[in-house]
Amino acid sequence: MEETLKALKEVRGVRAVALLTEDGFVVESLLDEGAPALDRLGAASATALATARGLSQELHRGEVEEVMVEYPDGVLLLVPLAGHQLVLYLDSVASLGRTRLELKRALPRLKEAL
Repeated sequence: MEETLKALKEVRGVRAVALLTEDGFVVESLLDEGAPALDRLGAASATALATARGLSQELHRGEVEEVMVEYPDGVLLLVPLAGHQLVLYLDSVASLGRTRLELKRALPRLKEAL
C-alpha cells in the first residue's frame, strides 16, 4: 500500500496524499513541506463524502466515485474506498488529468490491500 501511495504522491502537482479510515483517522499520509495537513481534514472529509452520498441517493446516480473541491490555489480530491477514504491535495486544476490517470491505476491495488 505504501508504494501505491508513493506513486500517487509522485504525480506532478500532487502535494499531499492520505489514506484515512471512513470516519477520518489517518492510516498513512505523505505530504510536501508546506502542503495542507490532510490528517486534520479527517472528520470534515468524512462529512463531505457522506453529503455527496446523500446527494447521489437523492439524484439516483449510484455510488460516489470522487468528490472534488476547487480552491484558488489548489484542488482537494476525496475518493471513497471500502471502510476508508483517499484524500489528495493538488497544486492546481491542471494536475487533475495526470492524477486521475494514476488513480485509475492505483485504486485496484489499494482496494486489494484493504
